[in-house]
Amino acid sequence: MVSIRPAVSADCVAVSDIYRHYVENTFATFDYDAPSRDAWEIKLGAIVAAGRPFLVAEDEGAVLGFAYLGSFRDKRAYAWTAEDTIYLNPDAGGRGIGSALLGALLEAADPDNVRQVIAVIAATGGEASIALHIKHGFTEVGRTPSVGYKFDQWIDCVYLQRPLG
Repeated sequence: MVSIRPAVSADCVAVSDIYRHYVENTFATFDYDAPSRDAWEIKLGAIVAAGRPFLVAEDEGAVLGFAYLGSFRDKRAYAWTAEDTIYLNPDAGGRGIGSALLGALLEAADPDNVRQVIAVIAATGGEASIALHIKHGFTEVGRTPSVGYKFDQWIDCVYLQRPLG
């Protein structure tokens, strides 16, 4: 049975492996190089220190996916706006895990810390992620054409937003 819980340092190996797949094979992230396990530990610590959730979905001890609320922009005025991130093990799709993670992420967010959640999704290959966010109350607020370049292709981004509280 799949359960969702706060991420711990030991999860960073699985998080790194899951994310590496998307870096190397998809437009879901515009990263060209996958962050190391150590980089994920630093990110986990920073997100938790900021009072924001970083969650994993697991089944029988195996991490099937992760989600977190990171900063949207570094400027102080954006301090109450977060960008969500959700990735699943490629073999874990179609089981409702992404929906469970996003629902738990939004529920775990402190509305005194986060007022708005932004999703930035690659338009190419991002249809399921867009639909998932809309299912959870996000609305499309904009598109930016040809802002990412990966695998010899220009990619548009779709921006979705959802208020908390």
